[in-house]
Amino acid sequence: MRFLALCAPAAALVALAACGQHYDSAAMGVAGPADPSVTVFRSDRRHSWTSFRLGGGLNVVVVNPNVPREFAWSFAAGKRGISSSPVVYGDTVLVDSNDHHLYALNAATGALRWQYHGESELMSQPVYANGIVIVGTGTGDCSAYFPPYYVVMDYSVNRIDALKASNGTYVWGTGIAGTGMPTPAIVGGDVIHADGSGAILAVDEKTGAYRWHVLTPSMFSMTAVVNGGDGRLYAPANFPNAVYAFSARGGAVLWRRKFSPVLGGMSDGPMASTKSALVGDYLQPLRPGPEGWVVQYQSYAREHVYALDKSTGKVLWDTTLANVKGVAQPQNEAAIPLIYRKRLYVGSAVAPVVTALDPTTGRVLWQLKTMGPVYGGLVARDDIVYFGDLGGYLWAIDARNGRVVGRKREDIHFRVGSPIILNDSLIDGSREGAVIAVPLRWIRDARD
Repeated sequence: MRFLALCAPAAALVALAACGQHYDSAAMGVAGPADPSVTVFRSDRRHSWTSFRLGGGLNVVVVNPNVPREFAWSFAAGKRGISSSPVVYGDTVLVDSNDHHLYALNAATGALRWQYHGESELMSQPVYANGIVIVGTGTGDCSAYFPPYYVVMDYSVNRIDALKASNGTYVWGTGIAGTGMPTPAIVGGDVIHADGSGAILAVDEKTGAYRWHVLTPSMFSMTAVVNGGDGRLYAPANFPNAVYAFSARGGAVLWRRKFSPVLGGMSDGPMASTKSALVGDYLQPLRPGPEGWVVQYQSYAREHVYALDKSTGKVLWDTTLANVKGVAQPQNEAAIPLIYRKRLYVGSAVAPVVTALDPTTGRVLWQLKTMGPVYGGLVARDDIVYFGDLGGYLWAIDARNGRVVGRKREDIHFRVGSPIILNDSLIDGSREGAVIAVPLRWIRDARD
């Protein structure tokens, strides 16, 4: 494992508060990738990150000329793992941790700038606007809505909290009825959240003052509110399984696309979107589990990928993925899709396979066997897709045909925390709680 030489032996990795070094401290003035199909987020110029993985195709490519072109570091964010995708605020990396903390790290070195301790696990991705960072607290063990009853499985706290982005000072907080795991969206000055109680609610981003709420007959878990850019917001839910479209003003439900109640993972992964369609994935049971044919822990299932029309909720296509089947895990039954260069890429929580599809028709273009399931998202630029797998490998693959460009082994494992690119380095969280930064070319050049 090459990465450990940067900081410490494997046994000491999780004990580190932070360590790091610039790979190329003189490489400033980053112009961004040459890839014209990538919408680059300039964190030195833009002052709001308002949705999960920047919305749209969920491809997070960030540039900041005040950060070295390449850098490498690690930071140990407790031992309970990372379920959040990192966010960049200026030259600071923000990442939520299952150890109840939001960590603000120096993007160049990985050094801790400040931290915030929440009252429960932080699994949502942070969002921010006007100098205020918003996080949701709560886990799968918090109060949840299983129609027709509310079921309280634990005494964890469900909240939406707002902090000063500069130093982590608490600004406001509001309690919510169900888990705060889903990532909210900031729209028109409102923080809009879909929670585990089935509520869709809006509060003022600056003060936390209540705006409106709508109660649905479903629950929202490890998902996100998708801003369609069309006056509509979208969110997948379960118990019962459905995808909702609702108005950004007032929350009125515009349509609801119902799915079979036996499916798994409907609300375990945020959806990607194009101008006209939403894309997501779920698990279809293949043989009876402990509770019949419903997908749950230890049931055998196959992955499906589907697309919905954003205007009507009509199913545009639903593709059964060949060779993508296995045993469902206790949490996170679905993966997070990526849309890049008119192709759709998705991993799997039940099989070590990444699949590329035509997002218009759902036709499978190619599949790649990996060293472990790929729960989290992927990121792409310059015709190369990067991701981490549960086997502990970082991958660089040709986006056009799935050919392996490079494969780098780490002593940590990549689960639902999803990678982003900042300048020419990749940042990702891990099951062990370590957050790492690795130059992209180290991944491309590795043959582990």
